[in-house]
Amino acid sequence: MSVTKKEIADHLGISRAAVSMVLNNAPSSTISQETRDRILKAAKELGYREVTASPKIGYILYNRLNNDPRYMMDLKVTEEIASEFGYKVVFLNIKSTPPDYQMLQSFLKEREVAGVIVTGDVDTPVMDLIEDSGVPSIFYSVMYREGLDVVIPDFRSLTREATKQLLSLNHRKVAFLTGGLHFMIHMKGLDGYKEAFEEMGLPFDKSLVQSSKEEDGYEMCTRLQALEIEYTAAVCSNTIIQFGAIQWLKEHGITVPAEVSLVGLGYTELVKASVPPLTTLGILDSEKEKVIRRLIEKIQQKDLPNEINYLDAFEWREGGTVSFHRLK
Repeated sequence: MSVTKKEIADHLGISRAAVSMVLNNAPSSTISQETRDRILKAAKELGYREVTASPKIGYILYNRLNNDPRYMMDLKVTEEIASEFGYKVVFLNIKSTPPDYQMLQSFLKEREVAGVIVTGDVDTPVMDLIEDSGVPSIFYSVMYREGLDVVIPDFRSLTREATKQLLSLNHRKVAFLTGGLHFMIHMKGLDGYKEAFEEMGLPFDKSLVQSSKEEDGYEMCTRLQALEIEYTAAVCSNTIIQFGAIQWLKEHGITVPAEVSLVGLGYTELVKASVPPLTTLGILDSEKEKVIRRLIEKIQQKDLPNEINYLDAFEWREGGTVSFHRLK
């Protein structure tokens, strides 16, 4: 008879929640690697095996930290909708290393999941691996490639609307802080940023565009200061960049939003962790449901052709990082 999670927790003298998170492969920054290893060792020694008839869907986070806040809200939406259809979600954090490629290949070959959602810093090798496996797949918020089924937030429109909002509040020197421009999503964001100035009849200043492969808002603000580039507001392509930017501004005695306004794209736990709370423009959760619903549709209809779909329903979340700019 298989041992239960509660029995493993009692055996180790730790919480059942911790055991569940580890055995379900759920991301958590609060469980140490040592504790994870103890749980997995005990589960093996005590003969734990999962007893479930529920089909599974894989959520593959590629080349990102397993607790990256940008993906945790998306994972939550995925789990909620998947459960409505009787699916359980298995989380996999995969790196671009030979051992991880081999592990993912075996996982897909053994057909442990009915389908997968792939997101993160996705590159060609992992695209090829998943495509060759024949497992139904959706690539979410990654670069588009012919032959793949891709769902992408409309970053062009999202960035354009965020920029226009700042321009309408009398800001004229609006910076754009973004990730590496070798990513399609960031290039689309740059297009939207430029369009906002064009639609408002204002000149575009390329010096206000700052890019960081590491998506480090703190570093980009440091660069703006070193180059003596003035700005009264910034559109940040995600809340990680926005959070880093506000830390730099606070450390340098610059008041947000009285002196500099910040808008971030998306919504993560950093919004509430920040002081003041972050103002953001992001995709509605109901819109994000289209990702998992599209995958389930592909699982159920084997001959469904691949296509590209855009998520374009936005939500403005008021925080405390934006205000009207008064000319001096």
